[in-house]
Amino acid sequence: MVKMLVSDILKLSIKTLSEKKLRAVLTIIGIAIGPMALITIGGVTSGYGDFIVNSIMGLGQNLIVVTPSRDYKLTQDDLDTLKNIEGVVDASPFYSTQGEIYIGGEKKTVFIYGVNPDFLLKALTSLTVKEGSTPSESELGRALVGYKIAYGDNGESEYSVGDVISVTVYQFKTGGRVEVKRLSVVVSGVLDKYGGAAFLNPDQTIFVPMNTVEKMLGLKDWSGILLLAESPNVVDEVSNRIRSMYGGNLDVISFLAIARIASSIVSAVNFITFAATLSAFAVAVAGTASTMITSVVERTREIGVMKALGFKDTQVLALIIMEGVAMSIIGCAIGVLVGFIGAHLLSTHGLVISSGEAFTISIQASPKITAELMAETILLTILTGILGSIFPAYRAMKIPPAVALRYE
Repeated sequence: MVKMLVSDILKLSIKTLSEKKLRAVLTIIGIAIGPMALITIGGVTSGYGDFIVNSIMGLGQNLIVVTPSRDYKLTQDDLDTLKNIEGVVDASPFYSTQGEIYIGGEKKTVFIYGVNPDFLLKALTSLTVKEGSTPSESELGRALVGYKIAYGDNGESEYSVGDVISVTVYQFKTGGRVEVKRLSVVVSGVLDKYGGAAFLNPDQTIFVPMNTVEKMLGLKDWSGILLLAESPNVVDEVSNRIRSMYGGNLDVISFLAIARIASSIVSAVNFITFAATLSAFAVAVAGTASTMITSVVERTREIGVMKALGFKDTQVLALIIMEGVAMSIIGCAIGVLVGFIGAHLLSTHGLVISSGEAFTISIQASPKITAELMAETILLTILTGILGSIFPAYRAMKIPPAVALRYE
């Protein structure tokens, strides 16, 4: 009876693989595709998904946005009613529109929000003023501008504190008539770079006091009302109460709810990614099985000699499976390394969310390669080696020694 340690089986398996280098290398490359794809795609999608969710959450977990339906107009009475809802600590109306300005000699679309500046920074706690100061509600013609307006896409300064920005605003009137107006404001402060957050991009936004929008653009009807809840725990309750009070007259949405939706989408994308990469592992199983069956057939006589010398069936089984596991471990190491490099290279290209000229956000995030993703990749790759080797190993185990010794 021959006694063999795990280390002995591993050494013998590696020796066998080294005798058939080309076949082993091709099989290892096939195995490496699975972990490479899982690390690259999984890391990038998780990284960008977390970035988007965290950006949305950073805009204010306590913030609720109320907008009117087409036939409803918000008034001071609505503002007072919403302020008095239990769980609401503050509220402010806002105007929203879009305009065009020249940044670095190129015409760019920017967002314009007429809102109480103090309320804005209180509600959106992640926004910080990089230069200058926040204009007061009473200051006419002053503005707080986003980072990409002040510095442009190339990072060079375009507008500084004290400069005048002239914005062309197109207002669509009834009957399809378009009215062109000019909004000229003095830069009071510049926001620090935020990076975009799905549908709202502070970096490409001009925030001005309410009276500036009313007097310069002639806007009268509020675009909506911003509500600040006392904590994220009451956001859903407040939102449901507003819906029950106003029915279909108001649309109610919170950044917390949007973040939940984005998170569920990211989870779905991660699952689809995982399911897609399983096909690569399935192909690797088939490739490993083909290699190992060929190896067993070629080594039938050798296996017979081993059994004649006292090798047990379980030892032969372990030897063949260890060969598959050895290839999967090498393939896993190569795949993870290439996948790690690929994920970082892929993430450097950035992600652009666009709906045409009116809405474009460019974001860039680092891949998220977690311990869980690594463990999942390693286990799947080792399982690939085991599944691909188990049938050839069983076949080798069942070869009778007498038949194997006569095999030519």
